[in-house]
Amino acid sequence: MKIINNLAVLLALAALPAALDAGVVEELAAKVNNEPIMMSKYSKAKEMLAEQYRAAMPDFFKQKDAQEQIDKAAMDKLVDEALLAQKAEALKIKVYDREVDTGVSEVRKRFSRDENNAPLSDTAAEEAFSRELRKENLTREQFREQIRKQLMVRKLVEESIRAKAAQPSEEEIKSYFEKVKAVVGGDKGVLAGLDEEAAQDLAAVAQRFKEITAERIRVRHILVRLEENAPAADKAAALKKAEDIKKELDAGGDFEELADKRSDDKDSASKGGDLGFVVRGMLPAEIDAKAFSLPLGEVSKPVSSQFGYHLLRVDEKRIAVKLKYDQVRDDLGQLLMQASFGKELAGYLKDLRKEAKIQIFAGQNKTSQAQ
Repeated sequence: MKIINNLAVLLALAALPAALDAGVVEELAAKVNNEPIMMSKYSKAKEMLAEQYRAAMPDFFKQKDAQEQIDKAAMDKLVDEALLAQKAEALKIKVYDREVDTGVSEVRKRFSRDENNAPLSDTAAEEAFSRELRKENLTREQFREQIRKQLMVRKLVEESIRAKAAQPSEEEIKSYFEKVKAVVGGDKGVLAGLDEEAAQDLAAVAQRFKEITAERIRVRHILVRLEENAPAADKAAALKKAEDIKKELDAGGDFEELADKRSDDKDSASKGGDLGFVVRGMLPAEIDAKAFSLPLGEVSKPVSSQFGYHLLRVDEKRIAVKLKYDQVRDDLGQLLMQASFGKELAGYLKDLRKEAKIQIFAGQNKTSQAQ
């Protein structure tokens, strides 16, 4: 459940690892048993983790040491990848050509559509794929080799690690459900007796189920952006612009079309202003209060927030529902199974690190360490 060191990221076939270009002298970020990890690959890993955090945990970046955590997590991820790949090679895990062909095809499918999700012709898709290979300094042979190594690691993980993960019992699933249910109901005492990681995971699961079961609305908005400390003249101009858009809507204007053309929130503008389903407390307080009081289909007057002026419309409302064991049993069982697998993987990597020579050059820890 943790984003850092997520195995799905570790093994994702969509990733195109940077190749070592012999014609380019590049700074080393680390060495794992004398295998180099280049600074470009380290930078790319940090960017990928940062994007995941922005999407899933935007508040994470409010922490003072957020970047340091990402730096460390990215390096740990690359070291772990290298150790697993080396172990897979040492065990001579077999990957057949047809498996590599399938892996390559899976990646190439990602280039079959353009940035607007429109299908590309075979020729255009092939060119998009070729551009990505050139960008990554990879030949097609090197790319196939990268896929082969990733598949070797996947087989190692499935055969040597996942097989050891314990299947949760019915009693364990029910016990976990009761904890989730308590946290969803506001009982924080359940978290007090857990270690930090377990508490974070339980809180995250409870929050997810709370979002699913709580009262929800699907809301759209048109934003007229305004800086928080803008002068009075700018505030008046922004308010007038919002009021003018409201008049257009009242005269029969299409909300989605106007959002696309006039909203300053470009992320939602391309979706007709759609913010998706939200539960109470997800939006800024002033917007939250107004949105949840709006009748379906009615457009609000301009609502002020730290971002500017919003015109809101609620398209759908869903009442709160009770969290029921039978409906979430399978999901909770998979979560517990994944947690068991995560512990097995962590132990396996810990043993690999004990026998490895790991040298870190990036950042402030420019020391050699045998682990």
